[in-house]
Amino acid sequence: MAYNNYGPPPGAPPQGYGAPPYPPQGQGGYGAPPGAPPPHGGYGGGGGGYGPPSGPPPPGQGYGGGYGGGYAPPPGPPHGAGGYGPPGGAPGYGAPPGVPPPMHQGGAPGAGALTYLYTQVPPPPPNPPAAPPAGYDPYRDVERLRKAMKGFGTDEKAIIETLAPLDAFQIDSLGHAFKATVGKSLLASIEGETSGWFEGALRAKVLGPVGYDVWLVHRACNGAGTNEDILNEVLIGRSNSEMWALKQAFRATYHKDMEKVVEEDLSMKTRRMFVMVMQAARQEEWAPVDPGLVQQDVKDLKNAARGAGTDEIKICGILLSRSNNHLRAVAHAYSSKPDGLSSMVKSEFSGHMEGALLHAVRAVEGNAPYGVSQTAALLEASMKGLGTQDEKLVYRTLRAHWDRRRFEDIKAEYARTQHKKGLRNRVEGETSGDYKRFLAAVIGH
Repeated sequence: MAYNNYGPPPGAPPQGYGAPPYPPQGQGGYGAPPGAPPPHGGYGGGGGGYGPPSGPPPPGQGYGGGYGGGYAPPPGPPHGAGGYGPPGGAPGYGAPPGVPPPMHQGGAPGAGALTYLYTQVPPPPPNPPAAPPAGYDPYRDVERLRKAMKGFGTDEKAIIETLAPLDAFQIDSLGHAFKATVGKSLLASIEGETSGWFEGALRAKVLGPVGYDVWLVHRACNGAGTNEDILNEVLIGRSNSEMWALKQAFRATYHKDMEKVVEEDLSMKTRRMFVMVMQAARQEEWAPVDPGLVQQDVKDLKNAARGAGTDEIKICGILLSRSNNHLRAVAHAYSSKPDGLSSMVKSEFSGHMEGALLHAVRAVEGNAPYGVSQTAALLEASMKGLGTQDEKLVYRTLRAHWDRRRFEDIKAEYARTQHKKGLRNRVEGETSGDYKRFLAAVIGH
């Protein structure tokens, strides 16, 4: 994989607040945005907090519920602004990812590491590779994999046991060590020795959180037709730092501008909607929720959906640019029904726009932390009915597993709301062979 440094892609937005600047050549990370939102009150803990506009959130879930990546947030909100912590009783997962401080260079998780899919990840291309994390010897696993793929036949059991437990830093370190030792990428070796959905699941693991999302976006836009579900699930809901990392890694991998690739595969208002998504100009999660803006957004959403014509761009602008914490507050204020926003989207939109906006709002509806109920439902949808939708099962399972704590919540929610025997039991009943064994190892007990 190339590690050349690239500047901002053509047409990139100005590097102001909400768009982390590209790192200087030779550095691995993003600086914090130069500005910060003006002081205002918020729902979060701290002296300046307000109660939500239409009653508290559901039991056990606050507006700040999310999963932290372990780094400290950027320098706190301006003096006088409320904090972003959840109200009393909310699960203590920390703040969802915002713009991190300069990216960690030492190879092990630590303060300043990029957070992607709720977990800390090594700097993706075009940044230089990170050093192996402390306590992990990638060359030992290189030898295990070489033996497993040497000569006639493949030791699939050894491949599964070696790869399934690795975290994002370990799999990245293993990939670099393998190529340095063997002279061939680990992915190419895996693809040469395996096939079918076992190969597909291993690819998702070997590429890591960012690399696999890059591969998925390319896959969604490659060939005839567009895989709308992949674009929705990979691009909708990304933080600003995640989106910039994804765009940079896409360019480093395919030598193309991701925005242009996606735009050329879409048309009309759907194209405009995804252009908005890819600008990396969302409200940051560390910013306190403004009750006045919540009420204004609720009013604007209802006005935009009222009457003969729907103001689609107004609705998209609110649902796709606000922070997850803000959208959860909007969802509770919009309707006393838990799916009030979803019902509005279904009544006013159709086709790909409906699917994309539903993905945005369903992540903030319900009692569970951000996206947990939605992911559990999507996993079940991959297996429900006649025939398993293996591609969806693979990318939904592998994308969800990187943050183990959040994945445990997803599995608990799945057992509670989708299938009482649990995710692993359900997956084992829908798959077979090494494909089944690998997914079971990834899911765990």
